Amino acid sequence: RMVTREQKQQFDTFGYLHLKQLFSKHEIATITQEADDIFAEERQCGELAKGGQNSSQFVEKRESLTKAVEDDRIYGSAESILGAGFIWAGSEGHITTNSEHQWHPDRPGRRDRSDNEEELAYTRLKINLYLDLVTKEKGCLRVIPGSHRMPLHGEIEPDVRHQIGPTVAPFGLPGPEMPSVPLESEPGDAILFNQSIWHAIFNGWAGRRYIALKFAAKPVTDVHLASLRYYGGDMFSPHPSWLHSKSARIRGMVADLPVLAAKEVPAFLPFREEKLK
Repeated sequence: RMVTREQKQQFDTFGYLHLKQLFSKHEIATITQEADDIFAEERQCGELAKGGQNSSQFVEKRESLTKAVEDDRIYGSAESILGAGFIWAGSEGHITTNSEHQWHPDRPGRRDRSDNEEELAYTRLKINLYLDLVTKEKGCLRVIPGSHRMPLHGEIEPDVRHQIGPTVAPFGLPGPEMPSVPLESEPGDAILFNQSIWHAIFNGWAGRRYIALKFAAKPVTDVHLASLRYYGGDMFSPHPSWLHSKSARIRGMVADLPVLAAKEVPAFLPFREEKLK
């Protein structure tokens, strides 16, 4: 099952899409077991740390998890939203211990720069696979529809920076009271969202598990590439197994990344310099 034209329009308009039971119970059980094995190996079967567990290049570590990415349901959905030539921006595995993650966009816009609209118009896609039941009362992702675009994106918090400070309380509202949509999810669901959308988590619990898959549209300007470098972490050093994969889809998503890493682009300044002093 891939994203339909109507679902693509919904994603473009509201900034998110909830695909229910994308994976069967058997498939998600296998994915969960593989994820748990990676988590256990990386903490050497020890106790979960106070700050939880966060792992990068997560699905790249297992062939079965890589196959889930190249499956039509994930790869085809990403291609439908991002278009031809989209690239891989990495994966993460998380076990959380914190009960909340206040309002923020992963990729905030820049209200004071002339290329702000270009920055927000560049689509970065995140697909979350929750391995536990998450509800409004218990740790689900909440999104503010349409907040991936101006003017709403900037009106929520004029000088926002990703996860800066202990709390972000737009309009002085307690986090859970912000007008938003709770995306309650069962294992097997997939939640797709534009990384510029405002989102948050409340009422979480220790042991909440999820996998995040990250993609980006083909970068065609210096602003696009500079933004990817600023936010992208280790995405320009893809896992060797992906660079040499037998799968054309997997290779195609990462083949250009080493070349892009070597290209010279202007420095990316997401906020006024005086704001960072």
